[in-house]
Order: sequence, then structure tokens, then C-alpha cells
Amino acid sequence: MKMPSRYRPLSRAIPAVLFGLFLSGVVLAAEPKDPERYMQELLAVEKRLDAKLLVLDEKLKRLEQLEAAQAATASQSKHALPEKNVHTGLVQADVEVTSDEPKPKTQSNLPSGVSYGKNGFEFKTDDGKFALSIQNRIQARYANPFDSDPRSIDDLERDQSTFMIRRARTKLRGHAYWPWLKYYLQYDWSQPVLRDLNLTVDKYPWAKLWFGRGKVLYNDERVTSSGNQQFVNRSIVNDIFTVDRQQGVQIFGNLFPGTWHDISYYAGVYTGLGVGERNNDDNNMMYSGRLQWNALGGEMPFSQSDLEFHEHPALNFAFAAATNQSRCTAFETDNRSCRALPGYSVGEDGQYRINQMMEEVRFKWQGLSIQHEMHWKEVIDTLRAQGAGERETNLMGGLIQAGYFPHYLLAIIPKNLEFAGRYAFVDPNVDVNNDRQQEFSGVMTYFFNGHNNKVNFQVSHLIVEDPRQGISQSDRRFWLQWDLSF
Repeated sequence: MKMPSRYRPLSRAIPAVLFGLFLSGVVLAAEPKDPERYMQELLAVEKRLDAKLLVLDEKLKRLEQLEAAQAATASQSKHALPEKNVHTGLVQADVEVTSDEPKPKTQSNLPSGVSYGKNGFEFKTDDGKFALSIQNRIQARYANPFDSDPRSIDDLERDQSTFMIRRARTKLRGHAYWPWLKYYLQYDWSQPVLRDLNLTVDKYPWAKLWFGRGKVLYNDERVTSSGNQQFVNRSIVNDIFTVDRQQGVQIFGNLFPGTWHDISYYAGVYTGLGVGERNNDDNNMMYSGRLQWNALGGEMPFSQSDLEFHEHPALNFAFAAATNQSRCTAFETDNRSCRALPGYSVGEDGQYRINQMMEEVRFKWQGLSIQHEMHWKEVIDTLRAQGAGERETNLMGGLIQAGYFPHYLLAIIPKNLEFAGRYAFVDPNVDVNNDRQQEFSGVMTYFFNGHNNKVNFQVSHLIVEDPRQGISQSDRRFWLQWDLSF
């Protein structure tokens, strides 16, 4: 049998090994002073020789099998595969026969096409047409003496010290058919409710089309995910002024990036009943718009705390407005998302006209972050006659918060530790005196892995005024929370 050229060094090595063993026997036999010891040494040499021959015989058999496989493959592929591919297949067969090591995997010991990133486990096809990321989130919280925001003195007198799973969600995101056709789904297991389900045509940065169910791009505090908040939860302003999640269509984009007139715009049309109902209650739609000037540092994402550590200052100014007519005066993401403000009830179809505006400032620089919002909201009861009392109610509210990573001042302080403070107020009726609700909060946050894994401890001093009784009452609320996404 003719040996392939790449196996000939092994065939030449066999006689050399045998000759070496023979010479060792000759040396041992040169001076046989002790015949018995001499015989034992000869037997030991013979055993070693037998072992070597068995190993060499096994290797020769395997080489013969490979040669036979090579001949069969070449015969079957002669007219189908080029010579280079046949050789590649043989090399792979050689590895499979001679190696017991597992097949190679990508980083993090995940199979090819699977990875783990900021959006969880990520799957994608080889052609790049489809991609899917799966992420789960758990938010475990302890609240004392109560959890929700107080709107009356009775709310302050609650005693509901509680451990809870505040949020438990699964997120799916990716693209389909084209990299610019993106989808997003979020389900909340703790309520339960389908919070988001939408598609975004993200082909041009200056014009992106969004449609489906999700957050109205109105103000930062609401649009920023609860997992990316600087505090344990949003301020007392949020529930009163949010336009929350809706079902509809939005267009947004970034114009003139990198210039002094860098602008981002957002505009949308929605059903106006939140996400809990399929059909509108009348023929009026909700409309919203937001205009943002990226004065310094470009467009910032909706995420709080300066985790990115902006080396250069980033400053955004924004103004937004929304209008809607429906039976709702407030919204919450739930199966019954159409809600009522304190002092109101859910009305008849199309009963309330809501007009509202908002101005916002965001700033980040070298670990420092500052955020400010001011809201105004008008509620018109269309079933009451013009000029009638309580037909129109005007509300105001606002917040300012700031956070800093003190490590950048004192290196002894852990780099991932942030301290922040916030003041917020709500005036539920500007025509009534002594009815304000106020919040003074401080929070300490340790980021194990950015917003994906963090622990917060927050203390809030909450004040509620009652104009009917002419009194003011306050209480403290303590929150301890672990927010984990994976």
C-alpha cells in the first residue's frame, strides 16, 4: 500500500524507534555481570517494545481508515466539489477522528449565532435578516409605611409596610427581514398586561416611523424606563401629568446633528384611551408633539444618571404639548388604563377635553446629572355649560433632581456609588390655595452592572395640604429596592 506523503515521516520513524531499542539492548548486553538482572532488563525492554508496537499499529490502522475515507470522498465529490473543498472536508474528518475536544463555541460558551449583551440573550440568523433579544427583569422592593404616592391626608396615615415584586417583565426586541424594521414587545407578569407591542421603521435617522402600542414620546421622566430611573420610582408629578402608553402612530427623528441647531422632533396620533381598550369612545383622537434642542453634546437617550461619564457637557432643552378628548382625565398602564384624577371619576364618552404642556431641561457632565420638568394641564368638562363653575380646572406640577458620583472627587468612594436628591410638587387646582402636595427625596444607588443590576435606598419626606381642613401633614417613606435585568 502506498503511504500518503504527509504520513511518510511517521513510517520512517518506526525503524528509528526499533533501532534505538535494539541499541539499548546491545548496551545492556555489553557486560552481563549479573545474568538474572540481565534477563529482567531484557524482559522490561521487550514489554516496552510491545507497547510501542501496539501504539504504532493502532495509528497505522487509523491512517488506513482516513485514506479509505479520502478515496471515497474524492470519488463521490469528483464532479461536485472543487479540490480545495475536498481537502477541507478531510481535515475536518481528521479532527473528528483524532480529537476528543468539544466543538468550538463563541465567547461566553454560547453556540454560534447566540450571544449575551445589554439586551439579554441575543439570537440572529447567518444572513442577518432576523434578530431576537430576550431579557427578563425583576424589581423587588420593600416599602415602609406605604408604597404609593399620597394624595390626601388619609393616604399619609396608612400603615402598609410591604415586601413586593413591584415589576416582573419580559422583553423581546430585534429586527425582521431588514435590519431597519425593528420590533419590541414587553409583557408585565406582575399585573399582568401587555405593555408594549410595536414596530419601528428605523431606516433614516431624520424620519423614523413607529406604530403600535407603547409610550408616547412626551416627557423624559415617563419615557425613561423604570429600570433606567435615577430614583427607586418616578416622582409624585408622574401620575397626574403623564400621557402614558397609547395605541397609535408616531414619527420622530434628528435633524442637523453636530451643529448648533441640532434638533430632535416627535409627533404622534393615538386613540386616546391608553392601552386597555381596542376602540375609541368617540371620533376625537389624541395628538402630541415634542421639540428638543440638543444645545450641547448631541441627542441624549432617555436614561437618567451620568453612567456614561460625559467628558464634555451635554445639554438638551425640550417643549411638548398634547391634547385629547375622552372619558379619561389620567392614564395608567393596566387592563383598565383609563383613569380619573383625584376628585374626578371616569366620565361619559368624550366628556373631558385635556390640554397640557411641558418644558424640560437635561444636563450631564463628568458624573453630574441634572433634570428639570415643569407641567401645566387643563381639564374641561364639556358636559358643563360655558361659564359654569368647575367646568375648567388647571393643574401645575414640576420637579428638579440632581445626582453625582462622588468617586470623581474622592477616589476612596466606590466608583459605582451615586447620590441624588429631588424636589417635586403638584398643585391639583391653581385656583385653590393650600392644596399642594410636595416631595423631598434622597437616594443612594450602587450600580453592580449599570442599570441592569443595581440596589437603591431612598428616603422621602412627603407633605400633603388639605384646604378644607386648613391643615398640612407630612410623613416619611422608606424604599429599599433591587432591580435586576438579565
